[in-house]
Amino acid sequence: MSLRARLFVTYILVVVLCLGMVALAVTIIVQGQRDRLAMQRLDDMARPIYVQVRSLLRGQVSVGELWANLEEQARRNNVHILLIDGQGNIIREVSPKPHLQRPLEVAPEELPRDLSQPEQGTFVSATGQTFIFAAYPLARLPATREALRLQTLVLAIPRTGALAILASFIRPLLLGGLIALVLSLIVAILFARSIYLPINRVTAAVEKIAQGQYDQKIPEAGPREIRRLARSFNRMASEVKHSQQQLRHFVADVSHQLKSPLTSIQGFAQALLDGTANTKESRLKAATIISEESNRMRRQVEELLELARMQSGQLKMARETVDLGELLEHCQEIFAVQAEEKGVVLTLKSGPEMNVVGDIDRLEQVFNNLLDNAIKNSPPHGEVMVTTSKEKDFIEVRVVDDGPGIPPEQLPYVFERFYQVTGSRSGTGLGLAIAREIVLAHGGSIEARSEPGAGAEFIVRLPSS
Repeated sequence: MSLRARLFVTYILVVVLCLGMVALAVTIIVQGQRDRLAMQRLDDMARPIYVQVRSLLRGQVSVGELWANLEEQARRNNVHILLIDGQGNIIREVSPKPHLQRPLEVAPEELPRDLSQPEQGTFVSATGQTFIFAAYPLARLPATREALRLQTLVLAIPRTGALAILASFIRPLLLGGLIALVLSLIVAILFARSIYLPINRVTAAVEKIAQGQYDQKIPEAGPREIRRLARSFNRMASEVKHSQQQLRHFVADVSHQLKSPLTSIQGFAQALLDGTANTKESRLKAATIISEESNRMRRQVEELLELARMQSGQLKMARETVDLGELLEHCQEIFAVQAEEKGVVLTLKSGPEMNVVGDIDRLEQVFNNLLDNAIKNSPPHGEVMVTTSKEKDFIEVRVVDDGPGIPPEQLPYVFERFYQVTGSRSGTGLGLAIAREIVLAHGGSIEARSEPGAGAEFIVRLPSS
């Protein structure tokens, strides 16, 4: 069943349910009101009849006159008049239609007796019919022979059933329900359009994305939930498009990065095979280059796999207290020879208690990469400065070099894999991407700042322990 059909069916069910609840409420209210009116009417009729019965018991009227009057009132008011003894037995009954109706059969416990004051209520006959009654005690009348037997005067009328009351309202309820149904369907159509049209647009856009058309965007219009759905879809579509672009770039970059060593390996391997490298020195050179290029390919593949594991969250980081001051001193010792060979001054300024929680080997990998890049890109007799400082809940490490700097338009991309800054800066394109993933896994951040010709500055922020 389509969404539109479900909305229509839902509206119809709501209307029918509301009509049923209204019918039930009206029936209950009308039933109660009718009972109150019936009791009031019985009470008004009971007073003159009570006077007539009292007159009979006092000998002021004859029995024939009394019964004639009672039959007339019972017929005119469509009421049952009962005279009951002290045990609840019916001594005499006057019916509104004596020739058409059978005498009432009522269990004594259902009828009122031993009353000290007038009473109203209901009783159920032997046939299951409910009656509303008004009862008056006769016990305080003069103690005649008749008075000793007659204890209670009861006037009763049949109670209108709920189905009968409901039947009297069925036509207006059906008419009102039909009008409400038509109006609700109109509202449902308008409401459904505001829901299923945006959903249809989302469905169509999803199908186009599945076909490879990633440049999809739907308007953010309609109810709040639909606008939220549209925003989420547009954000998802943008991320999918970006991911696909990254994937294409990644494949192209991998092909480019592996093409160069493969070309060298193939060329020198062919030279060995066809005899071009016919001297011992040339064969040694070919073997050396093949070995070096193979090792370079292996390192790149290992770095790619490591980066992929980091980005997918599969690489586990150790959690231990690391003194960044000691770690940076260790990194300085590692690169001291490389810096000295190039004539670069490597300076470290670190304060006390620069502690973080993390994986010391991975953090060393980050700072080794930054120092290696800084030394490689610094001119002879240049300087690489490493400083640490505390900034609120973070420890900040800055690595600054005197190199040619990074063009402003390339700064946002220096941490992308295989991205190499054009110009005189060097690098393989994977080290900074790996460094960023490691820092992010530690809950920190890394950024690059630079002015062309004024060196580059890399800032690593890590939560302090």
